[in-house]
Amino acid sequence: MPIAEGPAPKVVLSWGLGEDSTAIILRWLEDPTSRDFDLDELVIVVAMTGNEWEASRAVLEQHVLPRIADAQVRLIQVARSQRHTTIAGDGVVILDDSRTPTRLYLEGDYSLWDEMTSAGTIPQSGGARLCSVHSKGDALDPVISRVTRGNPYRHVIGFEAGETARAAKDALHNTSLRIGEYPLIEWGWDRAAAVAYTQSVIGTSPGKSACTFCPYSLQNRVSRAAVLSRYAAEPAVGAHALLMEHLALALNPTQGLVGGRRLIDVVRAHGELDVVLDALDADLDEREHALYEVRRILRPRKTDPTKLGNAARSVRIRCRGSRSAMEGMLRRLADEGVRRGLIEAETGEDGILRIYQYRRGPVFPTVERFFVVAPALAHEKEHERFDQWWADARRGGRRAVAA
Repeated sequence: MPIAEGPAPKVVLSWGLGEDSTAIILRWLEDPTSRDFDLDELVIVVAMTGNEWEASRAVLEQHVLPRIADAQVRLIQVARSQRHTTIAGDGVVILDDSRTPTRLYLEGDYSLWDEMTSAGTIPQSGGARLCSVHSKGDALDPVISRVTRGNPYRHVIGFEAGETARAAKDALHNTSLRIGEYPLIEWGWDRAAAVAYTQSVIGTSPGKSACTFCPYSLQNRVSRAAVLSRYAAEPAVGAHALLMEHLALALNPTQGLVGGRRLIDVVRAHGELDVVLDALDADLDEREHALYEVRRILRPRKTDPTKLGNAARSVRIRCRGSRSAMEGMLRRLADEGVRRGLIEAETGEDGILRIYQYRRGPVFPTVERFFVVAPALAHEKEHERFDQWWADARRGGRRAVAA
């Protein structure tokens, strides 16, 4: 992770590419009285998740990057090159380090979408935003450490006036070297004020920054409508989100990008989004598929054995081939297994066919085992002790077995 030589900055701004942090940059560039430092003491850093909106790129490259370049402000664009990173910078790649930037490298390197599909899951909307921590924070921290070289710095983040709680939480990470600062809160600017200022300067706005499949953006009606509108404008992007959800659903029917509900159902309910569904079908037809064997162990909660405590999952790939070949194989296995009374075949509410050898029972511990076809994106994975756990769970708990 080489970093270009240069004086250590006194101010580091984390640019999220959205309305809030973009407004800070523009005001600093347009109004010197809004800052108490020289622009050569500033470094802007941005971590690319690989899944931002193309419409945002167009606005920022046309209207904001030229202003950054004219002011000769240093912009460092970074990304993860693998799932796990270190504070020393292992697993972090510098996409661009320039005082005259002309391009945003939104595609990143190892994207959040890559991470999610390789694990056969989706970002979770409960608790801490770990997807942001890993894909942004873990990539930025070693870069900021390297560029500041042990000198004190002010870390500027675009929390707006309605986000004082987030700012207070961030301030807990202050150290003798790092001091968090939140100009929008100091200026009393909420998001509407930030957007209004940006529009007054460049005539438009980059829109809200978020991954194209962010579950937080899909949680409430207003922001969900905005995302669906963007899908209508960028059908391939919507199909990409649905593809990730489809794989996660295949391996776990309880998954869903809309607060536990399925995004595919939401899209199907909007006729104007048929173009997104068509793009998804075309994508699926072109992709290699796999016949997956999924085993899951559901263990009881220690404090209440009638409640689910945790689950362990094994994912194995039995064969690969075209979508039609794999689906045909699964249907033949289903027909033969049902005829012989060895399995149960079920097409779930999600429209996905699964054939079950074991179904989870009402008493913990319990197990389930099924076979399903999905895009060959998820990696095989199981704990080294999974087979022993499986045997113990089958001995220790009741389970529903196909008749």
